[in-house]
Amino acid sequence: MSRILVIEDEFFVAAHIDNVLSDEGHEVVGPVGTLDEATFLARAEDLDGALLDVNLDGGRVDEVADILADRRVPFLFVTAYGRESLPPSHRDVGVVHKPFTDADLRREVRRLGR
Repeated sequence: MSRILVIEDEFFVAAHIDNVLSDEGHEVVGPVGTLDEATFLARAEDLDGALLDVNLDGGRVDEVADILADRRVPFLFVTAYGRESLPPSHRDVGVVHKPFTDADLRREVRRLGR
């Protein structure tokens, strides 16, 4: 089982991601929908991976992505925006495009550990 941080401010999307990951045997940390919570958990938790919405209530997750990268925690962005909306230093990171299927999400999460 891996511990995956889920950062998503849309309740139904966060709940759906939580369900899919839990069904796959992952332990979900969160989901969290604020930058303060996301930053705290990115620094404090023992994580095997993370899924980050690019925008949380108008704020960007750039700092959270930097923290995870510094800690060598693999992560994916989950977003409806294009790659150009990603933090410039993380544009090579995988993306799950909203709307996504369960199969899309599972496939990309499996790639996190590689």
